[in-house]
Amino acid sequence: MSIKKADITNIKEWTDLAIKLFPDNSYEEEFNFHKSVLNSEKEMGFLYQKDGKIVGFMNISIRTDYVNGTDFSPVVFIEALYILPQYQRQGIGKEFIEYARQFAKQKGIKQMASDCFIDNALSENFHKSCGFIEQERVICFVKDVE
Repeated sequence: MSIKKADITNIKEWTDLAIKLFPDNSYEEEFNFHKSVLNSEKEMGFLYQKDGKIVGFMNISIRTDYVNGTDFSPVVFIEALYILPQYQRQGIGKEFIEYARQFAKQKGIKQMASDCFIDNALSENFHKSCGFIEQERVICFVKDVE
């Protein structure tokens, strides 16, 4: 396993991967977000290195607010997980999830949680293959106040 905590020395690689997962965000926006994560006590990023390069990342947070479907607080929440397509289906995602589980366990945290868009079957199946149990489905609504 080659997982390491993200830091200022690899923030560019981390941001490059994040833009692939969040293409609607600007590079500057993601870079600044990652800089804020580096200074946070409740958020962190981890990178996966293989073949001498960074091929994936996982962002987690320790959430103390209510997280849908959970029974405990705090919860380790998988905020983002991305692996370059050519490295997918090699067990890297499951290594990240196990890493997060061990992190939670060391902190005395009893549950992990995550989410995905309702139409993202690939992510849904991945979560289930890692032992996550679907708790609920949510439809979000917005109405402009005029």
